[in-house]
Amino acid sequence: MIKAQDAIAAARALIGTPYSEIDCINLIKRVIRTAPGGVPWYTTAGTNALWASYIASDKYRDIIWRHEGITGARAGELAFKRHGGDVHHVSIVTERGTVIHSSSVQGKVVETPLDESWHLLAQHRYIEVAASAAETEGTMDVLYQAVVNTMRDPLNVRDAPDASGRKIGELARGTTVDVLVEPVEGWAYIRAGSVSGYASAAYLARVAYVSAGDAQDADEEPYTTIRREDGTVIRLAGRWSVLED
Repeated sequence: MIKAQDAIAAARALIGTPYSEIDCINLIKRVIRTAPGGVPWYTTAGTNALWASYIASDKYRDIIWRHEGITGARAGELAFKRHGGDVHHVSIVTERGTVIHSSSVQGKVVETPLDESWHLLAQHRYIEVAASAAETEGTMDVLYQAVVNTMRDPLNVRDAPDASGRKIGELARGTTVDVLVEPVEGWAYIRAGSVSGYASAAYLARVAYVSAGDAQDADEEPYTTIRREDGTVIRLAGRWSVLED
C-alpha cells in the first residue's frame, strides 16, 4: 500500500513532464508502479475503465470507493472529470487542496486547484488516503528556511502554485519561512506560523546554515550565509537568524 504523501511526492516529481510522454492515466499508473509500497506491474485500460472498475469483480476492482462531487476531498484520493457519460480525465488530490494531473491543454504535468471543473472522487485500492490534510503535511520535512524579500508589499500565500490561486494569507517582508516543497515553475510550498501555502519563489531569499562540524578546520567558527535574489552573498560569523527587518 502506498502512503498518501509518497503517492503525492511521486506525482510532484513528474511536474513539467510533457503530455506527449505521459498522459493523465499513465501518470496514475507511473505513481502506483514507482512509489514506495507500489505495484511495479500495475496497469489499467484507461480512465473510463478505472472509474468503472468499482463494479467489477474483486480481481479487477481497482476503485474501492467512489463519490459524486468533490466535497471533503482528502489527500491521496483520485479526482475525475466527466462529460456526459464519459469519464475522461484523472488526477491525484494533494494535501494542499490541489490536484496533480497531466493536462493536454497545458501540454505537461501540472498542479492546479481542485475546483468545480472536477466532478468525481475515488479511492484506489493501492493508495492509502490521508485522514486529513494536516496528517499529510505533518510528515513533510523542512528542506530549508528562507526570508521574505519583497520590496514593499507583503508576500501573498495562495492555495495553488499559480497567481490565480486563492489568497489564503500574506507574510511581511523579513518573515522567516520553512520551505517544505522545492520550487516548481517558480512556486514553493512554505509554512510560517499558522500560514501554509504556495508563494512565489522570486521573493524568497534562501538562508543556509553551516554547523561547526561542516567547517573545514575543526576549530573554525560556525557561520551563516545569506544570499539575496540579485546573487549577493553575505557570510556572517556564528549562527544567525532574521528576527526583524
